Amino acid sequence: MRRYGTSIITFLVLFSLLAANSFAGKAYIWRDKQGGVHFSDRPPVSEETGGEVEERKFKEAPVLEKTAPIARTPIEHAVQCTFRIRNKKGGASGFFINDTGLAVTAKHVVKGATYSMKAEIPGDSRKYRVRILKKSRKNDLALLQVDIKRPTPYLEIRDPKTLVPGEEVLAVGNPLLAFKETITRGIFSRIFLESDWKKELKMKKPPYKFRGDWVQFSAPIIGGNSGGPLVDKEGKLVGIVSLGNMVHKAINFAVPSSYIRKEFASYFK
Repeated sequence: MRRYGTSIITFLVLFSLLAANSFAGKAYIWRDKQGGVHFSDRPPVSEETGGEVEERKFKEAPVLEKTAPIARTPIEHAVQCTFRIRNKKGGASGFFINDTGLAVTAKHVVKGATYSMKAEIPGDSRKYRVRILKKSRKNDLALLQVDIKRPTPYLEIRDPKTLVPGEEVLAVGNPLLAFKETITRGIFSRIFLESDWKKELKMKKPPYKFRGDWVQFSAPIIGGNSGGPLVDKEGKLVGIVSLGNMVHKAINFAVPSSYIRKEFASYFK
């Protein structure tokens, strides 16, 4: 009988420690005149006890802000770094480049955007305010600040000039804003130089208002992918998805990742 009572006490002690993490208050443990052990959140009537009553106080645990789950692969990490941008006119994709909420997207994504922009982060039901810090003058790039208190996962930048033709690349984004956290696979073709518009395509000037070189790749993209990251198989950033060919869907372009530090150098000091 005594052994049984000891087991109950052990169980109750363990239970009370677990419960201390979820509520505040007091718990009472006592043994009655017949030797039975009782546990309650209310004090016993004096006639019920056969001895001392143990009183335990529980402290309320602090509410912790939700953190991102640990990524199982480099590509899953890239997905966790990517978020949806929404405003009254629509939206697209963006991604974090440091742990304080600094982020990048395509300039055309935030054209005419207001302070109503919100970021929807994977695994988080909340929506965070997005502020535009700076827009590139000639490249399709914009620097953002997501107002979030917890540390953010971010992408490591790789110079796309180190890519080898035929190397695998993946585009991460939110096509049509409906298919969130979508990954498409393709290959890197080459660095398409700004001069190639005239030299190879016989155009007097590029068909787009943005300047600079481009990362040409074959991963499928559509509306909503804009501003999302193009990464290598190790999850390192090589480009920012910008232009898609609606006819020849395997010929797409991203802004070189190396332009981020070049355009926004003052934010990396």
